[in-house]
Amino acid sequence: MQIRAPELADDTRLRPRLRFDAVRYVKDLAQAGTPFVRSHQPVRTKGAEHGERRLPLSEAASMLYEHLTERSKSDQALYEDIIQAGLGEPLAQWRMKAVIETLLVEYRIQVEPATLIHPLSQADSIFAETCGTGLIEDLYRLDDVEEVQVIGRHIFLLKGGRMERHTRMFGSLEDVLRLQDRLALCGKKPINERQPFVQSYMWNRSRLVMTRPPYSDVPSIHIRNFIVKDVTLGQLTGLGTINERMAQLLRLLVRHHASMLIGGGTATGKTTFLFALAAEIPEHERIRTLEKEFEVALRERLRGTRNILAVREVEDIRLSMEESFKPLLVMSPHWVIVGEAKGSEVAQMVQGALRGHDMMGTMHTKYRDSFLSDVVDMIKQDGRQHDTGDTMRRVARAFNILIFLRLVQVEGRPRRVVTEITELSVDEEQRVSVKPLVEWSYAKQTWSFTGNTLSRSLTDHLLANGADGRDFAKLGVWDACLGD
Repeated sequence: MQIRAPELADDTRLRPRLRFDAVRYVKDLAQAGTPFVRSHQPVRTKGAEHGERRLPLSEAASMLYEHLTERSKSDQALYEDIIQAGLGEPLAQWRMKAVIETLLVEYRIQVEPATLIHPLSQADSIFAETCGTGLIEDLYRLDDVEEVQVIGRHIFLLKGGRMERHTRMFGSLEDVLRLQDRLALCGKKPINERQPFVQSYMWNRSRLVMTRPPYSDVPSIHIRNFIVKDVTLGQLTGLGTINERMAQLLRLLVRHHASMLIGGGTATGKTTFLFALAAEIPEHERIRTLEKEFEVALRERLRGTRNILAVREVEDIRLSMEESFKPLLVMSPHWVIVGEAKGSEVAQMVQGALRGHDMMGTMHTKYRDSFLSDVVDMIKQDGRQHDTGDTMRRVARAFNILIFLRLVQVEGRPRRVVTEITELSVDEEQRVSVKPLVEWSYAKQTWSFTGNTLSRSLTDHLLANGADGRDFAKLGVWDACLGD
């Protein structure tokens, strides 16, 4: 079998390391005078060629793992390749699979077909068991898999908002613990009885969460893929997340600088929806993004010659999301986009919006009715004293539009649906106004525009940013008395 190098898109900006010479490594193996297998006896099976070892996957993987471990002690480049391959870095994985293939040929090892991880080849199966993520090596990479969960020995896949148990199963809890140890080593975050919970990230930015006793009753592994597809509002219309009228309203709101906050529960498509909105930002406008990890990746994925800078939280130097936010406001951004707001950084978003910067972000909230109070609760996490009424008014002035997503059962299948588009404002009597513009009918399973129109404060803001009231009037959200 020929191992082919992975084809990488030009804009990934990946560069292979030159220190590790796979060809020279193979020559070193051939010239090694010591036998590879010292304590293992070859297993003969019917049809095996003379001198060939036919071994079950577990034994073949154990032998090659022992060899690679010993070799990596004196070969730093090989050691780093093993670590990076474990996290999923494509070029490191390709090099390690080439080495494994060479070892199989050099030492005449054949893996018993019945023991392979179907549908992986023997080199891929051994890689999964020695450097990769074992039985889930190929599963978390599937295009439609949003999350892989290992709970004890069982494997579950989340697809389209629905969790299903896979037919594969780990042989024992010890196998899961060993995989945890390997992933923890690659991520440089140990997991043990004193540290039974770990959160890290794979090379492709998938979030990795692992637990073990005494924190959890059985060991668990969660790999959450942030499937931020390069979607447009038009494509979301085709998927049934919004309709065309809603898409046009959102385009106009983004184009004329309405600040937006997207909410919803787990796996409702908040980050993907955020990308679709960000794609509507005019190309000449400056964008700054803040995330836990670089998941949205606007600079790499949005077309054109855009001015985009991404920053993130850095736990190692105690640079929190809140502290990471502050420098963004002195960079003269048109837009500040927060991948997912979880705490007191929301206070910085509110402050930035009130000072004239347009905001776009997501947050996790289960119910639309508690959306506003959840934002206030996050602001209060900064430890300062906050008057609830004043804080709600500040939030209502900062975020013009709330967008709420849910997983809705439509014809027996889950669908990600925007169930509400709502305007926040503060009226003349200083009361917070919450006006739904679009609502989803769970009974009729369709949307309707409520007839509510945009407030004076928002229409003035939109007009100041070049809006034409007639475009909004066609959608029924513009009060003709406010004029153009």
